Amino acid sequence: MADIFFSYASKDRDRIAPLVETFKAQGWSVWWDQHIVPGSSFDDMIEQAIAEAACVVVAWTKTSVNADWVRREALFGLEKDILIPVLLDDIELPFAFRRTQAAKLIGWPQQEQTNGDLERLLQGIRQTLGSIREVKEELVPRGDERPSIAVLPLDDLTNDTTLLGLADGMTEDIITHLAQNPTFFVAARNSSYQFKGGASDVREVGRALTVRYVLEGSVRKVGNNLRVVAQLIEVETGGHIWTDIFNESVEDIGAAQDILTEKISNAVASAAGNDNFQRILRTPREELGPWGLLALAAASPVNNREGRERRQTLIRSAIALDPSSGVAHVRLADVLAQDVVADLSEDPDADRKLSLSEIESALRLAPGNAAVLAIAATAYMNLGEKRRSISLARRTLVLAPIPPSHMTLANVLLRADEAEEAKSIFEALAEKAPKGLGLNHRGLTIACCILGDYERALSHAEEWELWSPGEYSACLIQANLLSALGENDAALVAIEKLREKVPRFRLEEGIESLEKGNTGTARERLTGGLKIMLERERSTD
Repeated sequence: MADIFFSYASKDRDRIAPLVETFKAQGWSVWWDQHIVPGSSFDDMIEQAIAEAACVVVAWTKTSVNADWVRREALFGLEKDILIPVLLDDIELPFAFRRTQAAKLIGWPQQEQTNGDLERLLQGIRQTLGSIREVKEELVPRGDERPSIAVLPLDDLTNDTTLLGLADGMTEDIITHLAQNPTFFVAARNSSYQFKGGASDVREVGRALTVRYVLEGSVRKVGNNLRVVAQLIEVETGGHIWTDIFNESVEDIGAAQDILTEKISNAVASAAGNDNFQRILRTPREELGPWGLLALAAASPVNNREGRERRQTLIRSAIALDPSSGVAHVRLADVLAQDVVADLSEDPDADRKLSLSEIESALRLAPGNAAVLAIAATAYMNLGEKRRSISLARRTLVLAPIPPSHMTLANVLLRADEAEEAKSIFEALAEKAPKGLGLNHRGLTIACCILGDYERALSHAEEWELWSPGEYSACLIQANLLSALGENDAALVAIEKLREKVPRFRLEEGIESLEKGNTGTARERLTGGLKIMLERERSTD
């Protein structure tokens, strides 16, 4: 990451070079387009460099003031509040930039400048770099990689006396909803409300509340609808990582508030979680704490020995750093149980015993952590402990009534052949969290298949594949359903499509993969159509 991104018109390169050297003499790193690697995409390199820069210096000249790309780069710096403009010619600036005080080095470098002119420019850069570095150093302690967020009070723009207090109520509800998610750190209401009213610098909020993300927005009435505009901002850069507009009818104000709160909270959790994981990926492993190591472990591939070994190594490293982490212990229990159920364990009895022991340790260390209970429920199901699994999943939902908890309960119910209840949960989730439809359609596909409603199951399987392109199981279950419905040619097409993704695919392997972890009706209906295809294939051979 460069300290300074220098924006200028290429015709002014000779005038700019002495300034670049002056900046470098201060110990600052400078990015200007001479750094572009031959063959690289110009736009991609520019976008990455300016996004990572701590300060944007724009040189305004008679040439650059008419250059669209200079204006775009300067606007980016202005929006992030890291723009330092320097005026090299006596010109009128574009309207959007007239409020920002520009350092004046008119005629540079031909005309002699006073030390004061140049020093004011350098001081402005020092202040901007110092502010950015201060935020980076104080934002979140190293080793704590959990997504951390402050929810600022929503601005009330309703101008409606019947809606007094609505914005504050929604703010409190969003804070509560996010705080129920054990994977987040959420600043307390009293802390966030010190910034109520007036514009707040997100970097100031980040320093004061020790968070990486700030959620801000407004509530207004538009016709018969209640509209909430919300945006999630990353404190370090001041840039938006997510923004959206939500509308609900005001006919039932209480219902509208509940629906909006849940939709906003779910979207924020997804956006912050995804952005935070990308941050973890960019962090050197030796600098990660237990949370970061566990996040990497969760993302490790499980379809090969190397990936599974890497996953266990990361989890055991997290336990070594923090032996009291219930999350780390239950993660280890979960991967051991997965290997047992998938017949990948070299010593199933020993791994099963260790998995059960790790679950007990995790529940003892973190009995009230919903994430621990949810993972333990899944591990228990993989170990065949259905009663314990469902009991823990229901307790999870009581502790944290959020979509991931509903998803955990629905999935263990599916595995226990309780498809009707699982189906109702997935249908409710599809309404509340439409942007997570891939997982919802997967659940509905399996539930409808177990219930024998193959037509509806097929419809959901097609949606599942649409939301999760290339998903192996989605294609495989489609083939099973088509065969079960007697659509033999279409089933063969689905298998051929699958073979394009997995050239060495064999029906026997597909059936075996669907049978693992399933019993009874689920096992029969998830593989019945494929077994018919296998019989035909063998008879043809």
